[in-house]
Amino acid sequence: MNPDAVILSPHFDDAVLSCWRVLAGASEVLVVNVFAGQPPAGVLGSWDLLAGATDSAAAVRLRIEEDRRALALAGRRSVDLPFLDGQYREHDQAPEEIVEALRGVLAAGARIYAPASLGDHHCDHTAVRSAALALHAEGAEVVLYADLPHATVCGWPRWVLGGGSCTAVDRADERWASQLNATGIPVERMAAAAHRLATEDHARKLEAVRAYSSQKEPLERSFECSLEDPELLCFEVDWRLPLVA
Repeated sequence: MNPDAVILSPHFDDAVLSCWRVLAGASEVLVVNVFAGQPPAGVLGSWDLLAGATDSAAAVRLRIEEDRRALALAGRRSVDLPFLDGQYREHDQAPEEIVEALRGVLAAGARIYAPASLGDHHCDHTAVRSAALALHAEGAEVVLYADLPHATVCGWPRWVLGGGSCTAVDRADERWASQLNATGIPVERMAAAAHRLATEDHARKLEAVRAYSSQKEPLERSFECSLEDPELLCFEVDWRLPLVA
């Protein structure tokens, strides 16, 4: 397969949560799960503990199976890179190492979708974004996506919802702009687009999200939200970066 688009998913569920519109589209799409490495036996990460796991190696194997089932609902497959999730390591992951690993799986000319690392600024999401920005500097076409539910810790910005006057939404807009400017590319040079999924597409997305059964409850508890909320995962937002001359 020579994919038209490659979705860089920091963890196993990020592509489904944030890029269902792309996954379920007509183009050929490949998902690359970046932090998909299995930790040594005897390790128990903080997130896995929150999810009720007793062994992180077993938890990763379960998440791989969940991911296969979820992506199958969109007729897609994934490539898993061996980098360890942040909960299993002491130091930040070097983006340069991710870039080198991606060179072995990226097809020439494929559009790259990468997390914008919004909201809580998760270190793994930021590392993947940095890797994508490095590839963008080399001429790759890159689109940043609002990583859900991280991006909505302050709610949806007003321009995504298409109106309203909630103060929290205004704060969300300001926070997004500040975090996007941290990429080194002025946000006004990015082509922003907000997409509201059709009812049928949203239902299919929720079916795929439910396939991540080990993750759904801890995500909802951690972010104090319901992934079933019709106003949460029905929106997907992205920013197309300007092409490098």
